[in-house]
Amino acid sequence: MPIGWIDFSKNERNKVLKVLDLLSENSTLDELGIATIRDGFSDLFFPGTSTIQTRAKYFFIVPYALRDLERSGETNVDKFLKYLNDIEEACAKVFIENNLGDTGIIGKRSIANDKWVKRSPADIYWSGLRQYKIFKGGNLSIQEYARAVCAINNKKTNLINLGNNNDKGIENESDDMYAGDIRSIHFWDIPTYDDEWFDKLQMDLTRDEAEFLNYRIINSCEESLFAYVLKNNLAQIMDCKNFTELGNIIKLFPEKMQKDYSLAKDFSEFNYLLRVVYNIVLSDGKNEEANEIFDDLYDEINNIANIDLEEIFARTYAYRNPMMCKFLRDSKRAMIEDNISELKKTISSREIFLKGSGRARCAHPGEFDSTEWFGGGKLYYRFDNAIKIIKDICRGKENVKSK
Repeated sequence: MPIGWIDFSKNERNKVLKVLDLLSENSTLDELGIATIRDGFSDLFFPGTSTIQTRAKYFFIVPYALRDLERSGETNVDKFLKYLNDIEEACAKVFIENNLGDTGIIGKRSIANDKWVKRSPADIYWSGLRQYKIFKGGNLSIQEYARAVCAINNKKTNLINLGNNNDKGIENESDDMYAGDIRSIHFWDIPTYDDEWFDKLQMDLTRDEAEFLNYRIINSCEESLFAYVLKNNLAQIMDCKNFTELGNIIKLFPEKMQKDYSLAKDFSEFNYLLRVVYNIVLSDGKNEEANEIFDDLYDEINNIANIDLEEIFARTYAYRNPMMCKFLRDSKRAMIEDNISELKKTISSREIFLKGSGRARCAHPGEFDSTEWFGGGKLYYRFDNAIKIIKDICRGKENVKSK
């Protein structure tokens, strides 16, 4: 049975749509469904990162905590994950107590309200731990990993019990082989682990941690811009305030990366124009900020439309999303033909296709605050998050006090 609501007023509709956006996996910053390309370029440049990662230290806290839990012998999956959650929360409290000025403490705001986060550090950093091969369990999710560890611990317990019950001391060769197989399973490549890590906890990386993470990124993502920066010590990137300013030093990178950067930057400008028009449509032309930006961009509309969409689709595997590709081609055609009315229709149809007429803002123009901006701005492809990781690594490598 479909879920609906009685639409009492424009304000009520706006409130409901905001709640539904928060509940949706599709971010409000992707109203027009271009995530395939955004994430495709992000993964080309900065694999293993995400927009909610904060500091590099969590690439170590998570495996350290899980190594401890592996050694605990826990056999209950729910308890295993609950203990992980408890350790992560305890780490946040230590950071808050000892590093009040530090940014990037996951859970700082939640703890201030006597709560804990819905997305834990393990959830946020798991993809990166797999990407950098710090986690050696392939594509296992954290829940699958927890089940595997608990199953192994359970087998170990059964084998110990079997040995204790064998009062005659008769050796069973097959049992010994099985026990050896279980003991040989290792999920982590984390040579910096120290069983006293929690007592020494600090947000800054130790020198050994920084060098190890630097090594893992370079060796697991060698074709990426991320790895190239670390391998060649391109500290200049830390002076770039955003992805656009990366263009000031892009000549320092290989030609292939320069081309990918150019494609990504062009797409960011193209998508930004779509977002501007989107805000004009849903405000029924009353969003002054959107109107002013559109007027500024209008003289450049042909240059913005002169974008190699087919190459962008190829580099980001966007052909797997044919309806998105059609939407972008149709938008490009409308720009080239200077048919703004058609561009507005194309954008409206796209949002309605994605969300349905009930949720699509473009289906209800003028019913939203005309001073509010929807859908985000330019695309920065996780640049800010990657820079935080790079800075942490560089500072850690200079940390001569701790190994």
